[in-house]
Amino acid sequence: MTSGPQKQMIKVLIVDDIPDVRDNLRKLLAFEPDIEVVGAAGTGREAIQIATEMRPDVVLMDINMPDMDGITATKSISTAVRTAAVVIVSVQSEPGYLRQAMLAGARDFLTKPIASEELYTTIRRVYERNEPVRQQEALMADARTTKGDMPKKAISMSRAAGHIIVVYSPQGGVGTTTIATNLASGLMRADTRVLLVDCALQFGDVDAFLNLQSAANISKLTQSVNDLDPDVIENVVITHGSGLKVITAPSHPEQAYDITSSEVKDLILMLGTLYDYIIIDTPTQYDDLTLKLFEIAERIVMIANPTIPAIRNCRKMIDILDAIEQPTRLSEKVIFVLNRVANEKDRGHGTVPVASIENHIKRKVTATIPQDDRAVLTSVNQGVPLVAKLKSRSPGRELMGLADAVRRSVESEDEAIEEKPAERTKSGLRAIFGGSG
Repeated sequence: MTSGPQKQMIKVLIVDDIPDVRDNLRKLLAFEPDIEVVGAAGTGREAIQIATEMRPDVVLMDINMPDMDGITATKSISTAVRTAAVVIVSVQSEPGYLRQAMLAGARDFLTKPIASEELYTTIRRVYERNEPVRQQEALMADARTTKGDMPKKAISMSRAAGHIIVVYSPQGGVGTTTIATNLASGLMRADTRVLLVDCALQFGDVDAFLNLQSAANISKLTQSVNDLDPDVIENVVITHGSGLKVITAPSHPEQAYDITSSEVKDLILMLGTLYDYIIIDTPTQYDDLTLKLFEIAERIVMIANPTIPAIRNCRKMIDILDAIEQPTRLSEKVIFVLNRVANEKDRGHGTVPVASIENHIKRKVTATIPQDDRAVLTSVNQGVPLVAKLKSRSPGRELMGLADAVRRSVESEDEAIEEKPAERTKSGLRAIFGGSG
């Protein structure tokens, strides 16, 4: 008789300052064949130490402890062991505690006393939801092994292997960060390493849009860009609850003055050796930094609202890119996206038709994202991208469609290069997006 495949064991760490509570939880979990208690801690500091050594899949964390509260311990564990999903367990169920727990990196919240079935269900649910994070960490471990023997200078200056996608608009307030965060989330798959980098160095909002907090940011990496290795980078990268990897902008605007555009360019090229996709959120100004990012980008996702000022500025920007060849014209990289497009019934006389926009900018609109201020506001307040919660409904559906279009465009070009490496021409992007250049 042949037995079926063995079910993956879920490793659990119990953290509570009361010994009886730890013992009771351990006894409850002992009845479940797919759950293994790998440790128990009575203090926050002990929990961090055990979590770092044992690397549990799930941590049951009490809030009130004598040496370090559970919120602080949760933040430390979520940073040190990204594959550990923390579940806060407390007698206090006020919304304020729940929000603090989620901001610290917790994945769920249980109120004492806990019913056994609720405990089992919660552990299995957060473990399942954390699968993308485990997959990403495994891929990163492979990347570190592959790149471990490479000279640091060689890594930082080598040509990027991943796809660099710059999200940009010459007009402020059109939703560039919304598009960037959702594009990055939409590109995530179990076999795809995605990194979102906030290059709006003075006033970046990616951390606010995703409810992320970090002591380190891009400035730590650019300070020693030629001496970096994957482990240093990983200490700066934050993991969102969805599994998305993020590098945030400086926390104070004045820090941006200490970062040069060449350092950012070298950093992005290095990151491209570790990730499959690098999504870059950018400021509105056109300067040396944005030019360098355009030069190394494989695609420039240009965002506009369907208004005359926004379209006019995009046309000016396309004309500028059209005059720059590196080695082909930078305008050939542009994927044009309309954001906040009103529904047919809500469109007034001031709305510019899509056909007129295409005619003016001399290229097709790849995606139109419907306007839904309530959905976007809720997404930002919760720190959850629209594609993660509304993938099958507008505007999440259209944002997911944009991510699929970007993936198809770069992967189809990869296939063309493999088949005919000597025949890569400017016409490739025109054929895909219908632009005349």
